[in-house]
Amino acid sequence: MATKAQIAEQVQLERDQIAQGLKRLRDNTRQLEEKDYASASIYGVVGVDTLLPLLVARIQETTDRIYRFKNGPLFAEIQHYLADVEPEVAAAIACKLTFDKVFSAHDDSNTVVSVTSAIGRAVEDECQMRPYEREAPGLL
Repeated sequence: MATKAQIAEQVQLERDQIAQGLKRLRDNTRQLEEKDYASASIYGVVGVDTLLPLLVARIQETTDRIYRFKNGPLFAEIQHYLADVEPEVAAAIACKLTFDKVFSAHDDSNTVVSVTSAIGRAVEDECQMRPYEREAPGLL
């Protein structure tokens, strides 16, 4: 049977472990935010998981509307580029970069211009890589 001193020691040990775990979690979150990887933090993963299906549905609705009515001043010029990117891919890129930029520790990283530019560059990079993946997958 455990003595009162042993029980008190065990309780203190568990409290110390909880405090160390909390410190490690906070340090890890801070480091991820400093490296522009807030999407890999606990709140980022949960946020992306929650927002991703909603964003996929919204992108799909918008894509369907655009293709149905063929509206927009530059639709003809960008149509063939957008056809290669699935709504799931575009939504994943947008969610990840939004969390990375908005919760970044860097100055001016969370501005609308910074976030949208990063998303646009990443989607453009994805569009540019698609032909290489199809035609020369060994080079990647």
